[in-house]
Amino acid sequence: MGVTPTPPSLTQEQRVQASRLAVANRRRRAEVKRLVKSGKMSLEEIFELAEKEECVAQMRAYDLISALPAIGEVKAERIMAKAAIAKTRRIRGLGPKQRAELFRALVR
Repeated sequence: MGVTPTPPSLTQEQRVQASRLAVANRRRRAEVKRLVKSGKMSLEEIFELAEKEECVAQMRAYDLISALPAIGEVKAERIMAKAAIAKTRRIRGLGPKQRAELFRALVR
């Protein structure tokens, strides 16, 4: 049987700092999803933003697609299946063919 690695020991200050960073990242991703939902940010702008901001690049592709206007959970799953994107895939992990398929399916 393999031994599971133990996470590094952090000081209380490091844990607090990591927690604050995680909260800030979640808030930023929520803000981006709101902008997408309202139509103020396009799919192309999201991919450009993901190149600059790590927390946006870590957003799940499914969350991004389902946040688009007029796209619900079922339609998002259908689009992702057609583009061969796993539900757990993050924006950073999308390949060029997957991105092209998303643009074909979503940009009108």
